[in-house]
Amino acid sequence: MAAVPSAALVTGGVRGIGRAIAERLAARGDVVFVGDIEEPCGVGGADSGIRWVEMDVRDTGAMAAAVEEIDREVPLGTMVNNAGVAWMRPLVDVTPEEFDDLMAVNLRGAFFGTQAAAKVMIPRSRGSIVNIASTSSFSASTTPMTPYDTSKGGVRMLTLAAARELAPHGIRVNAVAPGTMDTDLTRRLLGSTGALEEQPGTLIPLGRLGRPEDVAGAVDFLTSEDASYITGHVMAVDGGWLA
Repeated sequence: MAAVPSAALVTGGVRGIGRAIAERLAARGDVVFVGDIEEPCGVGGADSGIRWVEMDVRDTGAMAAAVEEIDREVPLGTMVNNAGVAWMRPLVDVTPEEFDDLMAVNLRGAFFGTQAAAKVMIPRSRGSIVNIASTSSFSASTTPMTPYDTSKGGVRMLTLAAARELAPHGIRVNAVAPGTMDTDLTRRLLGSTGALEEQPGTLIPLGRLGRPEDVAGAVDFLTSEDASYITGHVMAVDGGWLA
């Protein structure tokens, strides 16, 4: 008997880490939906197993409706809350509006993405949710990013609490905490300061920047049957940064 197809939704999946995750899950046979405010370029297509869904995680009602629609088409087995924003600014210069917008994407979006996925997974008593946290969930950034660090600390605790609450329903909740990744976002944040080039030699024991594919591999594992007894875990993918 042929396996029943399973859907995976990756928020913020058009580029960078999210794109690598979407491609990895599609390669293993998932029907992957990329939820993003940005239209894809070179992502998806009839034969790729990846479809784009317009999604702004700040609009929680629309996100919940999209999850329900995806689940009606293909049962949702995997939810990856990857959408995130980051910027550097001294704490004393951050406005309430900037703080609220960052939290709306990084933490509120992850919370309500988890909620939406749980609602469709609970009736089947199975499912896997992965939140993309950060090494900043454990240790403050070396640059002024207090709102970002705060949001990622919240994502870590969201993962632990949701894992405990949803375990009786057969739903596993884990997180991946990337270190410094070689992405467009990181280069925009650190590229002009020289800090990015210094990190492999001074802060990363494995001696290189992370790649989006490193995070994708961790997500692939955590959402696979090989990880069926793992929940409430935050996996650092950081080249030894936190060691």
